[in-house]
Amino acid sequence: MAGRSFSSQGLAQTSFDGYAVDLLTIDARGLQTLLENGNVTSLDLVRQYLAQIQKHDDKFHAMIQTTPHEILEKTASLLDQERAAGKIRGPLHGIPILIKDNVATHPSLGLPTSAGSYALLNSKPQANARIIDQLIAAGLIILGKSNLSEFANCKGSDMPSGWSAVGGQVQSAYVRGGVDPNDSKDGHSSPSGSSSGSAVGVSAGYAPLAIGTETDGSLVCPAGRAALYTIKPTIGLVPGEGIVPVSTHFDSAGPMTKSAYDLATLLDILASKPPSDRGGSYVAHLTGSWSDISVAVLDPDKWKFPEAWVKPVDGAEVQISREIRQAYDVIRSKAKKFVNNIDLISIDEFNIDGENSENIITQTDMKRNLTAYLENLAESEVRSIADLVAFNEKHADIELPPHHPRQDVLIDAMTRNTSIETYERHLQHLRNVARDRGVDHVLKSYGVDVILGPTDSGLTSMATGGGFPLCAMPLSYLDFNGRPFSVSAIAGRGQDALLVKVMSAWEATFPHRKPPPQLLEEENSS
Repeated sequence: MAGRSFSSQGLAQTSFDGYAVDLLTIDARGLQTLLENGNVTSLDLVRQYLAQIQKHDDKFHAMIQTTPHEILEKTASLLDQERAAGKIRGPLHGIPILIKDNVATHPSLGLPTSAGSYALLNSKPQANARIIDQLIAAGLIILGKSNLSEFANCKGSDMPSGWSAVGGQVQSAYVRGGVDPNDSKDGHSSPSGSSSGSAVGVSAGYAPLAIGTETDGSLVCPAGRAALYTIKPTIGLVPGEGIVPVSTHFDSAGPMTKSAYDLATLLDILASKPPSDRGGSYVAHLTGSWSDISVAVLDPDKWKFPEAWVKPVDGAEVQISREIRQAYDVIRSKAKKFVNNIDLISIDEFNIDGENSENIITQTDMKRNLTAYLENLAESEVRSIADLVAFNEKHADIELPPHHPRQDVLIDAMTRNTSIETYERHLQHLRNVARDRGVDHVLKSYGVDVILGPTDSGLTSMATGGGFPLCAMPLSYLDFNGRPFSVSAIAGRGQDALLVKVMSAWEATFPHRKPPPQLLEEENSS
């Protein structure tokens, strides 16, 4: 069976006619300036980013496959010709981007849509996902497909994040020593998931932008581990057609970037409605100020992932709590209103009658939604979850290896039979807890616009349960192994522009993100 592959032809060019560009630090806005000034071409960028992938991905495993060289050359050359003729499709014209490999691409793009599984590696979608067409129309260059937790972390339970059978184990570009085999699922050595490759790829200088997806935490957590900005948009803002689904109630694609400006620019492209139908461009909300934002914050000692998910390390938890509290103090002095340690209902309340409502909805939706996706493929070796389970059993040596031996999540979805009445009861319970007794209640009762807390916390599930937008913003780096950690903000449904404003205020307030020190040292010594 074929696995990961990268374009290697034409990689000798390592400079832009003497014009130095630091791929680890430059963002899309900076690249666009160079393109506009004629310092570089899109063809130059494609070649340089491919060389970066070729140089580093044997150790990071952030990519499933790069787009075939001839397609990239043709696409970049066409966009360069359009630029020379004065035809600019938008602010990201000619900029390379990485796509998580659960976002469908038509075979004409030369890329798989595998969700990290050998069962889907040779499948052929009938069309691009809608967001792929939007990106291409805006002039972005699909550089390749990024690795992920297989089936967006919905294959087997309690196994290390960032692994897929096709792509292997994604490694953080920041963490010294890589993933500790004795660490917990999302421990401090983990890149987290499921959009692991998208996050690591941007941080390692493979591209300035990436697309990830989130059901619960899969954008914000890996972005937080890679010192990036991201947003899980309000459910429905970004079209979901053509994305390998978990739950249409919970899933959303979103941007991963090095800056708030890049995020706003990319979100403008991804949104299903034009700016005129959603109150204007997201870029217009990059005010860089807290002065008209009312903020409530969560206690970082209470709001954090359980030890079963993030294995404690001496000093790490203390550092995270201390530096988040220090960030709160800075915001307190700048925000319109600040409320400390607010009382937000626990996600433990998602349980009813001994079952977790989020899990019930996820498994029931997955059985219906994933089956519909598989049945709609133009070509595929599998057409149902039962086919997937059987495929994995037949190919257990690659799909169920000792370090990732389970597919119990797929089996649970396959065997679940939830009545309409039970489904509606769990959905209403989930909405009641996350919305009426949760986020909406806090926003209204405290008179605030947003709630801030640690990214690695139950905020991800609150966003999932209520359909709220949630963003992640880089804060600092652990002393003991270098891994980044971040703060998230959640706002009311439809308040994505407000979170863009929060991210721009954050970026203007705190030190700029740092690229991976180990890669910087490599680049400086070469």
